[in-house]
Amino acid sequence: MAKAPKCEIRAEYKLRNGYPNWWCFTHHAPARGEGGSRLTKCAKADIPELKNEEKIYIDLDDYPGGVGVWGSLEAVYDSKREIPEKGVHVHLRRNAEGKKEVDRTFKEVFIKVPKIDLYVSEEWIKIDEYTACAYTASIVFNKDLKIIKCKHCGRDHIDADYFAVHPHKKHFCTFCGRTFLDIEHGISNPIYTINQVFQEKLKDRQLTKVDRRLIVSQKDYPGGIQIWGSNPAIIWTAKRNEEGGIHVHLFKSDSEPPISDDTYGYVEIDGIELDDTMIRYFMVQKSLTYINKLIVSLKCPECAKDHFDKDDMALNPHKIHKCEYCGVIFSDNTKYKGTISNPIVEKLKRLEQLANLKT
Repeated sequence: MAKAPKCEIRAEYKLRNGYPNWWCFTHHAPARGEGGSRLTKCAKADIPELKNEEKIYIDLDDYPGGVGVWGSLEAVYDSKREIPEKGVHVHLRRNAEGKKEVDRTFKEVFIKVPKIDLYVSEEWIKIDEYTACAYTASIVFNKDLKIIKCKHCGRDHIDADYFAVHPHKKHFCTFCGRTFLDIEHGISNPIYTINQVFQEKLKDRQLTKVDRRLIVSQKDYPGGIQIWGSNPAIIWTAKRNEEGGIHVHLFKSDSEPPISDDTYGYVEIDGIELDDTMIRYFMVQKSLTYINKLIVSLKCPECAKDHFDKDDMALNPHKIHKCEYCGVIFSDNTKYKGTISNPIVEKLKRLEQLANLKT
């Protein structure tokens, strides 16, 4: 395992409290100690460099059968109990009808930029786990993206977590550790560059919900079941439409690949029907640190129907909820100052209970 490079720590300005802002320009992380002291290494100093197999370089022209690239968030349900797989998921096909030559999740993906000048050196756009997962959160909740450059270091800015789903003017640069103001509220993600560079290859993309059905019992898959919500790809160059729905892996044993690795429009497991929108929302909600412990399943006290917070209500905890069926306004009656309701939480708990009964 490659050793991480040595920290380059500088304080180019002071914080509001008057202490130096000690920042590592190698790993792009804080190196501040108590009382404004300078640490000998930053918070990311011990993270090893990525292995070669954790990266991939892709020239879209090499795969006329189609390239698919997604921000890969953790599964919403995983009875296989594997280490969570996060990063940038890649599908590569030489032939449209052929098998996928690559079907893996990487930490970094590099996309080759077409040359417009013989004298210009080869360029690549990097998509890493941090940027790709932030992009997924923004796109699932239909947030407009753009490129904002840091006013201090000039790097393309990345808005993640809370800031990936809330437009804002004040930004914190993760490269140089300084804050800056933009002229308008917005959300920045360097992946937006891909849409500009590859406009012709990525135009007319559509996400079509599939009509495949899956009705199974967990007892028939002792190796486990994994579930994700499908989300729009960062890159999709296949001629067919991108599939939408619920992506499921079914395992007959712990040691073998899944016997099913597909996307379905209708999924029912142990008699519990799953909703693709709820799963897609929850997949992102779990990844957002500021709300991931505040997602609950609420029922309307008047009509007893499941309450599902959508759009911005699904991103902002609130104490008072309004039933979308009967219009009754009610409190969540929890210890928290606010919650977000998603019925999938209770359904997944029931699936987990049933899985434990079968083991």
